[in-house]
Amino acid sequence: MTLTLDHRHPCPPAEFSPDRRYRYRLTRRWGDGPALMFISDRPSGADEHHDDPTVRLDKRLARRFGYDALTTLSLYAGQAADPADLAAMDDPIGPDNDSHLNRAAAEHDVIVFAWGDAAAPQRAREVATRLWRICRHTGGTVAVLGWTPAHQPCHLRDVAATAQLHCLTARAHLDLLDVDPRWPQLLTNTCGLDDTGPTAAHVVGAP
Repeated sequence: MTLTLDHRHPCPPAEFSPDRRYRYRLTRRWGDGPALMFISDRPSGADEHHDDPTVRLDKRLARRFGYDALTTLSLYAGQAADPADLAAMDDPIGPDNDSHLNRAAAEHDVIVFAWGDAAAPQRAREVATRLWRICRHTGGTVAVLGWTPAHQPCHLRDVAATAQLHCLTARAHLDLLDVDPRWPQLLTNTCGLDDTGPTAAHVVGAP
C-alpha cells in the first residue's frame, strides 16, 4: 500500500469553482499524518469556515481509524440544497470534478466510497472504475462501510458508529476474483468511462 501523499501537497480547506456553483474538494486536518479520502454523492453545506453534520461524521470516522486529516469529494460537485435542485442543474457533475477526483485518488492510499443510493448507478460505476484503475497503479485501496440493498456503498449516516471498513486493495485483487460479488459489479463499467455526459439525467429522480 502506498503512503498517503496529501500531506506533501497541502490543500486549502475547500476548493470551489470561481462562481462557487461547485465544491470540488473539502479538506480538514488536525495532525501531521495521512488523510482518509471520502467520496459522497454531492457536497454538503460545509465550506472553508464551517463544518456540517456530514463532515463531522467524516472527521469522527477518520479519527477512529487513526488518520490525521480527511479529504471529501463527490460524484456530483454541484452545490444544491437537495437532489431536486441538483437534478435541475445543467451540469450537476461539474466541469472540473473528474480531474479533482483523479488527482485526489492518486494522493491517498485509502478511498472510502460513501454515496448511498442517491447517485445514478452508471455515474457511480464510472467514477468507481476510474479510481480503481488509479489504485492499480498506486497500490491504493478502496473501501466501503457497508452496502445498500441496491448494492451501492452505504452513506455514513446509514451505518453504525462502530462500523468497520471493508477494504479492497488493488494489487492484491487485480482480477477481482474471490471477492464480495458487489465489488466487481461496482468496479466494472461495461458502458465505458466517458459514455455519459454531464446532464441532469444522471441524478436519481431527475425529470
